[in-house]
Amino acid sequence: MASFIKRWIPFILFAALPGIVVLLAYLVPAPALLYFRDRLVDGAVIVAAFAFLLGLFNLLRVHGGQVLRRRQGWFYSLVLVAAMLAFWIPPAFRDLPWGMAVQETLGLLDRMLFEHIISPLGASLAALVVFTLILAAFRLLRTRRSAGSAVFLLVVAVVLLGGAPLIGLEWLTGLRDWIVHVFGMAGMRGLLLGVALGTVITALRVFIASERPYSEL
Repeated sequence: MASFIKRWIPFILFAALPGIVVLLAYLVPAPALLYFRDRLVDGAVIVAAFAFLLGLFNLLRVHGGQVLRRRQGWFYSLVLVAAMLAFWIPPAFRDLPWGMAVQETLGLLDRMLFEHIISPLGASLAALVVFTLILAAFRLLRTRRSAGSAVFLLVVAVVLLGGAPLIGLEWLTGLRDWIVHVFGMAGMRGLLLGVALGTVITALRVFIASERPYSEL
């Protein structure tokens, strides 16, 4: 009896019954099912909000301890904590006389950080990815000389040169767009289908009690 309660009661209450109700509400939009589906979804949102707050306080605890103990890399922890506290303005402050001024100041700081730090870092990362991709293409062509390797190197060259503002290579832009929108979109749809199938398989494993992540909480 104890084994049944420990194994099957959590499965029925936390996995099978809520999942079946939410799934049936989408398939059979009955008023009762829609009501219970909305309540379950609202409860999941509340749990996710508390999980987010728990993660936030845990982040403050871990990195705050790093700063207080002056461990290796404590300066980066200090920057993280300072940025988190600077951009976390409780909604109640908006109604205060100085609340809007503080928000405008933080908005200006946010734009400065994006324009002078995040945007250059993104451009540097993109440039690093380009050089890594070119190096990988040449290594592939050197170690495995085949038609597929040559086609891969050609496609990489067309995509990179078609996106570069080079004079005389404007005609590559149309070819690059065709490759991205046809072959690239096909690959993206394949990835999305794989993610969807993986989600369905995981849900089925939870429904048949083959996987019980809630038992580890």
